[in-house]
Amino acid sequence: MMFSCAENRTAILETPFVTVVKLESAEQCLAFDEAMQYIDVIQVYSKRGAENPMEDWKSFIKFQHSLGRDKKFTNTFKYFDYDIEETITSNSAVVCFKEKDINSPIKKIIYGLEKRQNKWVVISIDYLK
Repeated sequence: MMFSCAENRTAILETPFVTVVKLESAEQCLAFDEAMQYIDVIQVYSKRGAENPMEDWKSFIKFQHSLGRDKKFTNTFKYFDYDIEETITSNSAVVCFKEKDINSPIKKIIYGLEKRQNKWVVISIDYLK
């Protein structure tokens, strides 16, 4: 048997993709305070025409959560159903989920992110049909 004396190295990943995963997870658990670490709710929901972005965001997430309790639907994001691309340019990034199923009504989910104080924050979410 051979053993290596090399030191194991681990790194904490805080890439744009990791930020999106943490946001999705926090939203699925209705952990709003946790989710707000990863999203600029005002910027994302103002772009969608929300008059009260914070309340609209919470209502939308609660609706998805309730829908997930129905046996016909799930609020679990199935990452394996998508091809995932991450593009980083200086202080901005895009994480794109491309649906593998050509019959899906939503073909892409695109997260725009911005680097703020060395942390990635979601600033836009677009759904393309």
